Amino acid sequence: MATNPDIENSSAPMPAFSQSLDQTLRRAVAIAGERRQQYATDEHLLLALTDDPDAAAVMRACRVDLEQLRRTVSMSLSTLDQSALENGTAPQTSSSFREIVQRTVIHAQSVGRDHRFVNGAHILVQMLARPSAAPLQEQGMIRYDATNYITHGIAKGVSHDRDGGKGPGPQTISDTPSGLLAEVRLLNDDYTPMEFVVRVLERVFDKDHETAARIMFEIHNEG
Repeated sequence: MATNPDIENSSAPMPAFSQSLDQTLRRAVAIAGERRQQYATDEHLLLALTDDPDAAAVMRACRVDLEQLRRTVSMSLSTLDQSALENGTAPQTSSSFREIVQRTVIHAQSVGRDHRFVNGAHILVQMLARPSAAPLQEQGMIRYDATNYITHGIAKGVSHDRDGGKGPGPQTISDTPSGLLAEVRLLNDDYTPMEFVVRVLERVFDKDHETAARIMFEIHNEG
């Protein structure tokens, strides 16, 4: 397993990531070096993610034009100081760059994922909460779209109705029981907070708090 660059700029080594993410982090630093920029920033990381197989797959599923994204981010990077990096020195990673990686690791640990399986798609989700994600948002990509594809494989704009999305438009919801039964499935994923699931079960399905918490933990532990 390859190890990632010293993204913390400290003596404490960061954990090893997936090989593809390791290469992406190195590529982000290399992009800054090629432009003679002292710091590898969020923008360098976003540009590197366009060539990351996992992150690029998510962006394509969210209808992002990768070529347009590359042009936009490259233009933004061209406005930075091109002569700040001294000869023979390597770029450092900015505090924001490091924070994105650290938050990704913390999230992976919180859901029980081995950091060795953290990839560019997970980094991308963390980036979507940052101002540097503006080029993605300009193309209509939001965090919900990304997590929906990562956790459930559902691409943006794809209907999963039984009729293939060709049925009638929005239906009026009535409080009057129809006599019809429906099966509701709650799927465990890495991004929906436990508290949110409990609130939905209480408010939408009229469960008491103890029952809602029990159902939530069953989903969390058993999938």
